[in-house]
Amino acid sequence: MTKRAATSETTLPERATTPARLLIGRLAEYQELLGLLNSGQGLTVISTDPWSGTSALLQSAVEEASGPCVLVDARRCADELDFAMAIADATVTALAPEAAGWWHGSAPPASTAGLRLSRTLASESIPLDGLRFGSGRPDVRLDEAMRLVLALTGDRPASLIIDHAGLLLAGMQAPSARELLSRLRALRQRYDRLDLILVEHPDGDAASALSDDRHPLYQAGRALRIRRPAPARYVDDLAIARTWTDAPAPLLRIAAELAAGVPWLTWQIIEQSTPAAADAREQALTGWAVVRAASEAATIREWDLLRRLHPHAQTVVAAMAVGLKPNAIAANSKSVGDALRRLRGAGMAWQPQPRSWTLGDPLLAAWARGHAPPWIERRRDAP
Repeated sequence: MTKRAATSETTLPERATTPARLLIGRLAEYQELLGLLNSGQGLTVISTDPWSGTSALLQSAVEEASGPCVLVDARRCADELDFAMAIADATVTALAPEAAGWWHGSAPPASTAGLRLSRTLASESIPLDGLRFGSGRPDVRLDEAMRLVLALTGDRPASLIIDHAGLLLAGMQAPSARELLSRLRALRQRYDRLDLILVEHPDGDAASALSDDRHPLYQAGRALRIRRPAPARYVDDLAIARTWTDAPAPLLRIAAELAAGVPWLTWQIIEQSTPAAADAREQALTGWAVVRAASEAATIREWDLLRRLHPHAQTVVAAMAVGLKPNAIAANSKSVGDALRRLRGAGMAWQPQPRSWTLGDPLLAAWARGHAPPWIERRRDAP
């Protein structure tokens, strides 16, 4: 089997549809992802911190990769059948864009590109209606989706990247999630020209399965950890990416600190900052206040929905927001643990270090600090 040659050269995006500045602070990770796509690694599970900007890195890396890539957003999927359809939709859009309108039903049935795609699928014994309209057995449709990728890439190795796979798995019953991972391993082994990359939250089902000798995914591939960038990384990357932004280094660093390293939020703060302010901190704080005010309604809604996630989720979030450990709340350890697991499954909290928890959304954390229950406020202020 022929694999793509790896490259160690520094490659910066030239035609990225996502703003190149979103890579600042993440250039090393971007190079690693690009190398992964260009070399072929079989099966890889990428564990990412919530709001780490990994989706933007993947989009840019896919655009610059040397071989065909299909990037799927699994957030639109509720089950395996949805998953198979999402792969098929993304494959046609990426590898046969002239037939995408026909595939999605917005072009005439007699479309030339559509008929050409139909003939290609027929030659590979891939039925049309099952994948287009979501009917039949999910496992059969998933196999057909994989074969669709191969049918449209010819003899070339290809990469199938499933972004937000962790949210799909977390929303499934444990036996169903295990079965899906088992099926993905089998399909990857059957179609070894297709590299599979699963992106999920830290300690998710797929990453844990790689080291679980009782799981079908045990040692099936490699694991890659991508963390949220530290504020200093933004300034360090300016030496390479200075042409991508005119933001002063002090402003960039302070904005990244306020945003807890979240890339898109860092740049939102900079966009809303006041250039005429006396110093960089004042500029950044002005931008932070504008972003918080603009997102307050959504943040309050997120806070209210925490009660539906778990009875103690709101209190646990408030405690973490002010720097207390989750077990500081008046609830038994089992309930607190269950709340944390649900917050992690929703991508709202994660463990940057063992036995350490932090919130994913800096905007929610800031709002919770100002609206925590009175006892949490007093506990925080206690000597």
